[in-house]
Amino acid sequence: MPLKKFEKIRSTLHFADNTLCLPKDHPDYDRLFKIRPLEEMLNCQFGKVPLDQRLSIDEQMCATKMSHYIKQYMPNKPHKWGFKLYLICSLQGYAHRFEVYSGGGSKNNILPGEPDLGESGNTVVRLTRMVPRNVNHIIYFDNFYTSVPLVTYLAKEGIFSLGTVRVNRLRNCKLPDKNTIMKKNVPRGFYEENVATVDDIDVSAVVWKDNKPVNLLSTYVGAEPATTVTRFDKSKKERVAIPCPKVIKEYNAHMGGVDLLDSFIGRYHITIKSRKWTMRLFYHFLDLAVINSWVMFKKVNNIKGNDQLLNLGTFRLELAETLCKLGLPANGAKRGRPSGSTIQRELVMKKFRGPAQAIPLKDVRLDQTCHWAVWLDKQQRCKFPKCSGFTFKMCQKCRVSLCDTKKSNCFYKYHNLE
Repeated sequence: MPLKKFEKIRSTLHFADNTLCLPKDHPDYDRLFKIRPLEEMLNCQFGKVPLDQRLSIDEQMCATKMSHYIKQYMPNKPHKWGFKLYLICSLQGYAHRFEVYSGGGSKNNILPGEPDLGESGNTVVRLTRMVPRNVNHIIYFDNFYTSVPLVTYLAKEGIFSLGTVRVNRLRNCKLPDKNTIMKKNVPRGFYEENVATVDDIDVSAVVWKDNKPVNLLSTYVGAEPATTVTRFDKSKKERVAIPCPKVIKEYNAHMGGVDLLDSFIGRYHITIKSRKWTMRLFYHFLDLAVINSWVMFKKVNNIKGNDQLLNLGTFRLELAETLCKLGLPANGAKRGRPSGSTIQRELVMKKFRGPAQAIPLKDVRLDQTCHWAVWLDKQQRCKFPKCSGFTFKMCQKCRVSLCDTKKSNCFYKYHNLE
């Protein structure tokens, strides 16, 4: 596509009818009106994938330094400036649902029967609406969200939870404070657990001494059975084993879903610049959709026992080429990459016999659209596996020479066999 055509399409691209946008002084004004239909459509599609048992909730940054009132600054993130998103992800990095933070003044959309747990707690409530109740799902989150009212509400809904918690949210809890734990006579690895019943829900609060005190709150796991972890001891100048509660192991093993998704986006993402905030979010949403499809691609191939998986970069290239050519007329030869099918592998093995010809992607080869036979000036060897004949015909779209005779109709087989 020419650059000017691409820029013209981008300049006129909208996701909502601007004439329906309410004025800013209206009580129901939506700050994300221009991007809301796209967000809802993607969430609808992402939510069709069955949920894993263990899910994590965390923030994510859509990196940008453009001037906009919903832009946030988060000093603990690799990209400190940008639009903040809340996501609920699987351990493999699949984003089941997301929402863009648009400021504290935005409406919380609290449904009847849902408690008002504050900005952070309400975010968890909204993201977990899609989680089935009473089927042993477990949600993990950090101390920005965790509170006693939140974990008890989730437990009543049939959802277990675990998260780090701030000390000021554990009122009337008899766990040792920071000054007591950090005394020199308290060994590293010390932990203490306090179990209480809140609204008929058993809640476990655990404090553990590592480099600093770590507080956790859970409705399904406690400190026992404890294990050991290794830490470097400065006095002994060697690594030593210290006690570690079970709840710490659980949290560290299952909290990294959103962080894994961030690492995927950091490796390959759209780098096109734009002054429009809607386009910056659109590019980020597109990255989320591509990564979700790649995660599902790996999951399906693992189930089938296929060990020849594509990395994210190769997957993005093949996806882009397939979407550009699938179902469209021929527009010249483009180099492709082989998939894992048997015919495709044999085609790749044979393409070096005679003049080199790029092998198209499997989805393009089988799309049944505009595969016309054109005549060549000179005979070329047929590229179909196990055929040693010569032909004057070539597929106009695939740019591959193929036989088309009564005895050997390789042209038909090439475009119909997987």
